[in-house]
Amino acid sequence: MKIIDLSHQMENGMPYYPGDDPPNFKQVSTHEKDGAQVTHLKISTHTGTHLDTPAHFIANGLTTDVMDLDNFYGRGVLIDCSNFGKKQQIPAGLISTYKAKLEEADYALIFTGWDVHWGTKDYFDHFPVLSVEATELLVNFNLKGIGLDFPSIDSIDSTEYPNHKLVLGKGMIIIENLTNLINLIDKPFHFAAFPLKIIKGDGSSVRAVAFADPNKS
Repeated sequence: MKIIDLSHQMENGMPYYPGDDPPNFKQVSTHEKDGAQVTHLKISTHTGTHLDTPAHFIANGLTTDVMDLDNFYGRGVLIDCSNFGKKQQIPAGLISTYKAKLEEADYALIFTGWDVHWGTKDYFDHFPVLSVEATELLVNFNLKGIGLDFPSIDSIDSTEYPNHKLVLGKGMIIIENLTNLINLIDKPFHFAAFPLKIIKGDGSSVRAVAFADPNKS
């Protein structure tokens, strides 16, 4: 099996969701001065490639410290939405064409190719999103989570966050800011995104990966 990295690099100057504090990575010890290297991280639980637990939007929802590890690993299916761009909604009709695969999957990964805008002003500028009807269809499958290669499962100007509430209300997780999903087109794969074990954690940065057989399609 080939391990495919689906995570963005974390560094000073990296994109962060509008309204959040910017992440900061500071080297506080060095080999030359201290004999060892230590870096101090100042990040939110929703920095970079990260997951949302139900507690992010659901009062008394599950958190990173109490969720079983099985919630963060399983069979994936890639849904090709690369024909959708700025200000467009992905319809339920497209999702329904993947019905047979979704019935066998634990995770639905939504591939739009929007990750090419990572690090530019366009990344948060009205990225494509799932329609509410598409999200309603997805949560009716027996999925553990939904992953995206764009910043949020709801639009940048949303004030009600219906998609977050639908998914997290089902006890599922959301994985946002994925990348390299193009490498999973027409490939069977398993997906993993393990969070830090944060007490009452509403989310966590993750090293999301796919395990794919390069000889199968």
